[in-house]
Amino acid sequence: MLFRSWAENVVVSDASARATAPGQESAAIRFSITSKKEARLVAIVSPVAGAVEIHSMTHDNGVMKMRAIEFLPLPAGKMVKLGASGNHVMLLNLKNSLKAGESVPLTITVEFADKRKEKVNVSAEVKPLAASRDEHERHIH
Repeated sequence: MLFRSWAENVVVSDASARATAPGQESAAIRFSITSKKEARLVAIVSPVAGAVEIHSMTHDNGVMKMRAIEFLPLPAGKMVKLGASGNHVMLLNLKNSLKAGESVPLTITVEFADKRKEKVNVSAEVKPLAASRDEHERHIH
């Protein structure tokens, strides 16, 4: 099923997460985001998590390094995919396990060059826990 949410200048599509195992405290969220204007993704909040962070991942001498970033540039008119490699979003300090078939509410804030902000409310579909889990979900914070 295709989930699509939009505000005046921003479209978010294909938002999803994987179900979590009992006791798992973090989960990756995947989605695509397109801004009509030059902008940057500056914040994401969700009532299911204590914190939500935008992360970048790089490979340095064969070692995968992950770090939280303050914002993610959104070039005008270009789709930016957040997912399993590269830039992604993490739900941290989950309040409950994510169960397949549920949805995760997110509020995504985008800031434009003129400092005006636009918020997009998104529902990320929780998909069944796959046998081969996302590389990032094995990271320890």
